[in-house]
Amino acid sequence: MTLKRNWSNRTATGLAVRLRLSRKESQTAFWSRFGISQACASRIECTTQVPPSVLILLGLYLDGVISEVDLERYCPADDD
Repeated sequence: MTLKRNWSNRTATGLAVRLRLSRKESQTAFWSRFGISQACASRIECTTQVPPSVLILLGLYLDGVISEVDLERYCPADDD
C-alpha cells in the first residue's frame, strides 16, 4: 500500500488546517484523533514541523486510506 501523494510537512499541515477549520473543530478535537495534544497541534500548525509518524498517519487519513472509525479504534476519545 502506498500513499496517493508524496506528502510534505507544509502540504499536509495546510490541508489538515483547512479541513479542521471547514469542520469548525478546535485543535483539540481535530488533532486528538491522531493522538496529538492541543499544545503539539499548535506547534504543528504554526511551524509545519510534523513528526514523521504523524505525517504518515495524517497522509493516510487525507488520502482516505484510513477512516474516522480506524482512528477511533486506536486513539479513542477521552471520556473525562
